[in-house]
Amino acid sequence: MTIADFTISQFLELLTGLNYSLMMKFILIFIIYFYISGIYAFVPPPRAEVTANLVNNRIYFSGGWSGGGYSTDFFYLDVSVPFTTNNVTSMPWTDLTSIPGLIIRSGHTACINGTNIIYIGGPTKATDSNFTSAFDVTTQKWSVPVTSGNLTSIVLLYIHCVSSRNGIYVYGGGDDVLSMIMLNVSNLIWSTFSGALAPLATEGYSATLLNDTSILYIGGGTGVRFNIKFSYPSLEKLPLYNINDNTWSLVSTSGSSIPSPRVDHGAVFIPQYNQILMFYGSSDTSIWALDTLKFVWSIASISNGGGSPTTLFSFASILAGAYILIGFGRSNDSTDLVTNNFFLLDVSQKDNYKWVTAYDPTKQLQSVQHNSTTSTSSPPSNSFSNSFSNSSSNSSSNSSSNSSSNSSSNSSSNIAAIIGGIFGGLAGLIILILIFRWDISCCECSNHMFRKWIPVSEEG
Repeated sequence: MTIADFTISQFLELLTGLNYSLMMKFILIFIIYFYISGIYAFVPPPRAEVTANLVNNRIYFSGGWSGGGYSTDFFYLDVSVPFTTNNVTSMPWTDLTSIPGLIIRSGHTACINGTNIIYIGGPTKATDSNFTSAFDVTTQKWSVPVTSGNLTSIVLLYIHCVSSRNGIYVYGGGDDVLSMIMLNVSNLIWSTFSGALAPLATEGYSATLLNDTSILYIGGGTGVRFNIKFSYPSLEKLPLYNINDNTWSLVSTSGSSIPSPRVDHGAVFIPQYNQILMFYGSSDTSIWALDTLKFVWSIASISNGGGSPTTLFSFASILAGAYILIGFGRSNDSTDLVTNNFFLLDVSQKDNYKWVTAYDPTKQLQSVQHNSTTSTSSPPSNSFSNSFSNSSSNSSSNSSSNSSSNSSSNSSSNIAAIIGGIFGGLAGLIILILIFRWDISCCECSNHMFRKWIPVSEEG
């Protein structure tokens, strides 16, 4: 029997049979046990339509759909430490929901620029003041930038953004929205672009930046959620958007077979391998690989079985170190349930992938020699951070002083809690060591009380 098996009444009854010194030892042991158990007490509930962004070894998750309403929390997963995905409760989560300024979103998108995660869209109109919001991972504060531009007063849902050195690009978001909008990160002005060959699939697609000059779009659909009529485009020809001249083109793909059309899938770009891995999003549970140099499709080389037992939609997928982490989403079966299951694909060796349950932050991607046409992208600049700081200061009159003070105090209290937790844990460990080094031979105890809870063999 372990400590966790005791009920409160059993514990109190046991204490009555102990002298004072041994009683204090048991109390301290229980305190330390429950303290350690509560370190990762936060567990994110099931959801779909959630965003995931990796910044400084933390994957920030925001919003989503819980199956019965909007998810209202904000949290991150620490990927600087080892963990396993067998039990979501044991993963190193940190809840940031209490930080004031969180805007509830679902079906939205998020991009990284400098130290900010920029959140766009969801159940807000493009002309609303909260259409765009930002979380600064350094200051741990939310803000709403003062943007301008001629945007249409519609709700943009099930979209994906791409951040380049030019700005943040978002395509579609509705059945009749065949336009690209771009947020200039230097002056915070939205611009709208449209043109021939714009893809008809405006929702549930994936968007990948290649060479910092073009955006590749895969999959998606039109009217897939709210109308009886819907359509999925073929993946044989893929739309490519040139961010230098704001024009569209089509890229022809090849391969022994072409993956079936899909929506709300996952597409993770591994620039070291010039490869996009595409996950789920249809009845096809195969994991597909697209060579971004030759645009050739193939079934991904995975050496073992694993991943989701059923195909998923509207889940999060992201490259973290030498792994692709897949989490949340809704199942494609009769239940249509949302989930908080997580899966890890080890991609440390190109075309020799495998499903695992243990995450090792020290593992690295295989070094692959590239040619001159390798598809790489530049990291986003800090121009938005600078512009956004000025925008926030100019619009400070729109924010209440209470919200500002609460945000500062919350940030300070978070730091204090972390420091206190570290020192508290160390102090508890030291106390526990001293307790068991104490000579307990002087302590008297009624042995029959232990026999009542700890099984012993009886002879005769």
